[in-house]
Amino acid sequence: MITIGFSSHHVEALPYAREQMERHQTIILEEPPSPSFGQMLQGTKPLDDYLLELDSGFPEFDRRMHQLLIEFHRQGKRILQMEPYLERLLQIHELFADGNTPDTVLGMTELRDVYLAEKHATGALISFYALSMKAPFEGVVEGVKRFARADAMRLVLRERLRARAIAEIVRAGESTYVEAGYIHYPLYRFLRQETGGRQEIRVAFLLAPLVRKLGGKRRNLGPGDVLTLHYAFDKKLFEASASLLAARSLIYIKLINQEELLPGESETPHSEDEVMVNRLVDQLDFEQCRDLFDRIRLADRRKALELTRAFIRETM
Repeated sequence: MITIGFSSHHVEALPYAREQMERHQTIILEEPPSPSFGQMLQGTKPLDDYLLELDSGFPEFDRRMHQLLIEFHRQGKRILQMEPYLERLLQIHELFADGNTPDTVLGMTELRDVYLAEKHATGALISFYALSMKAPFEGVVEGVKRFARADAMRLVLRERLRARAIAEIVRAGESTYVEAGYIHYPLYRFLRQETGGRQEIRVAFLLAPLVRKLGGKRRNLGPGDVLTLHYAFDKKLFEASASLLAARSLIYIKLINQEELLPGESETPHSEDEVMVNRLVDQLDFEQCRDLFDRIRLADRRKALELTRAFIRETM
């Protein structure tokens, strides 16, 4: 049996992740292989030294997660790092660092698709950043949609490669837990295809009980992620609906807290923040997003939240 545990890299998700991982013999992490990972698990490399090698946006999550992994390793669980897309992307960066040209990469079959997907998505993201500073609102919305389409293409390739790699190492009769972020839901579809029905595959949305308790929806996905998943699954989406999701995402990214939040007065700060921001942006139509975006485009998060709440009070 394979369980895909969809979650986020937040400390509040760890108790739910632990509960799932304890039930499985093999744990597959959503990261490319590191040369010193095995040394860290075995205790020959101090955890602090290993963590210094990581470029982490969530350092406390990584610390506590790796403490869990060390514990599971001592129990005899098989723990693997598996993210072929990122592994190939690292190879591409190393080739460029050695003085190779894009033509060299394009001539390498296993790297070509990753290079093109990454180039397309990065170009769309840079274009969006440029538009977001000064372009008219409708132009910024189109920039969001272009990036979401490019990101969806990259996401599909990434999950297809990972599903293939997982299917190759899964052992018959052994239970396997696969770590995955919420946006990586296409992995489920591709893993079903790659295993051809030879494995039972179940999905666990780790924070679902918490999100339901908080009154959240869509598994706390923001409108930009919802739009990307629509494109990834090639779902038919009216342009007006796509534009509304893109418009709301412009407000969402100004309001959501990007820093790692640790449990304190609240045990679930990230989930509460996501529920709060989604509730705000879900009230806005396209025209309201346009009016509000002009007010908060250059504001910091605190000021953007203040202006958004005032705007909703005035207009609702």
